[in-house]
Amino acid sequence: MNVKLVSYTKDGEKVVAIAAKMSRSRKGWDYHEKNMTDEEIEIWIRDAILHGYWSVLEHSVYTFSIEGISRVASHQLVRHRIASYTQMSHRFAKPIDEYYQPVVPPSAEKRNKELIEQAYRQAYESYYKLLESGVPEEDARYVLPNGVNTNIVVTMNARELYHFFSLRLCSRAQWEIRAVAWKMLEEVKKVHPRLFKYAGPSCIIYENFIREEPITLDDVFKNDKLEFISQRCIEGVARDGIIKCIRNARSVLDNLN
Repeated sequence: MNVKLVSYTKDGEKVVAIAAKMSRSRKGWDYHEKNMTDEEIEIWIRDAILHGYWSVLEHSVYTFSIEGISRVASHQLVRHRIASYTQMSHRFAKPIDEYYQPVVPPSAEKRNKELIEQAYRQAYESYYKLLESGVPEEDARYVLPNGVNTNIVVTMNARELYHFFSLRLCSRAQWEIRAVAWKMLEEVKKVHPRLFKYAGPSCIIYENFIREEPITLDDVFKNDKLEFISQRCIEGVARDGIIKCIRNARSVLDNLN
């Protein structure tokens, strides 16, 4: 699995901050662009996110290349509708030879790797025989497994990314789409750390609506004395178990490595 941020709104943090301030100011863009300080950028981003003022985040856009995931994962990904997708077509790009690399789930690799690899080989052999017999690619692909590898280009704005992360960083998300989400978060935090400082699974988002001082994922991983105020998260995990749950959710990356 390879997840790479390939394009983004370079001044996205400032754009979001100016948009937030303009909603409460009589002055125009040029004034705020000229006079807004780095400190103000962080203040306005924080204010927008912690008060659920999500619309201003839509002005910053991010494009990812996600490669080597299964069709199982890509089918989950495209359910997030406020986004743009372009996926490798198995109608035109035949997954043959070294390009046939179906994904083996860690649970299957641990419990019965031989069986799933055998199933993948049999599917490939049937696919290849269909091609050799003259069946068109668009029809031969019907026998390909859900685990067949694919590549997809994804574009989301910052608001949709916050929503995507709230659902897919969670331990309740299936392991592969969860790994994709954690890798995407790592990518955007490299370029816009202030804008995605408060991103996290839904337990983080809702916790910050009721706290005096907001928390971040960095706090969860680095502060052993951190405690949640919420009695339970929206998935039903009790307060004392939320931090462990978040840490376990991210461990999917360690399993991949």
